[in-house]
Amino acid sequence: MISVPGNNDLRKNENAGSPERTGLRFRSLLADGALVLCALLWGLGFVAMKEALGAWPAFSILFFRFGIAALLTGIVFHRRILRARRRDLVGGAVIGCFLFLAMGIQTLGLAFTTAGKQAFLTAVYVIVVPLLLWVRQRIFPGWTTMFSAAVCFTGMGLLTSDATGPLNVGDVLTIVAAVFFAAQIIAIGDRAAGGDPLVLSFAQFSVAALFSLVVALWRGNPIVFHGTRGVPEILFSAFFCTFFCFMTQTVAQKYTTPTHASILLGLESVFGVLSGIVLLGETLTLRMGIGCALIFGAVLVVELAPNLLRPTPIHSSSRRPDPEAVHGSDLPG
Repeated sequence: MISVPGNNDLRKNENAGSPERTGLRFRSLLADGALVLCALLWGLGFVAMKEALGAWPAFSILFFRFGIAALLTGIVFHRRILRARRRDLVGGAVIGCFLFLAMGIQTLGLAFTTAGKQAFLTAVYVIVVPLLLWVRQRIFPGWTTMFSAAVCFTGMGLLTSDATGPLNVGDVLTIVAAVFFAAQIIAIGDRAAGGDPLVLSFAQFSVAALFSLVVALWRGNPIVFHGTRGVPEILFSAFFCTFFCFMTQTVAQKYTTPTHASILLGLESVFGVLSGIVLLGETLTLRMGIGCALIFGAVLVVELAPNLLRPTPIHSSSRRPDPEAVHGSDLPG
């Protein structure tokens, strides 16, 4: 994995035949488009989860969301799962732990903040990804990244604080969740290149559902139906935002890098704010708007500046995974 993604990654095998380069570029662009679609659905998912929280406890929602996704994956791709390798099951379980922590903390935080504000704060994981890679690989991410991080936190202050007090508990929980989302993205980058994304998805859904059930019962929230209120939102979150999106993310990250994926997935913050304004009637003040602009500007700088500063081909260690080097066909169907 690396901390500098971009289209320069496609310069791999420059001496190779044109059809091979064209095929690799097409797969990478297709993966990018799939990640943008995930960002759109996740942005709408903030609104769906906010509505569901009005009728259901947070971890009961997560149990149904991940449980339904695991059930769908097991039914549709049962043959692949029955042939699963132990390393993919273990890898998926690790990803599932990070996913549970991220989603659980984020869902708790959503009860104390707005959908649009949480969508933008969640985008902080785009800055956290290269910083975590720095800690892990002991490679300084560069002054551009550090500057972008400072700008991002300034934007967070404008977006989440007011003149009468500090961050509210929902904002703090959302920032913590963003760190675990960054860890999840890095974990997928570790496992997806040489693993089966369908098995990884099934394992992460199953682990997240199990933990959600345990916490729901521990908090005294039995898994019972409360009428139809919130059910459509839960089903939307389970099918589109979980089954489809997380599986698509896992497949797409075979053809891109963690930091490149993070900038595209960070677009969910834009879609989340827009959906909160349009669907929930939330307001966006000038101060919040400036904060949003700073956060998104920092995201763009930390991702795009390295490509502008490095016009030469990237070394082989920082290239995107070669789709041809991956075993088998990993696309659903």
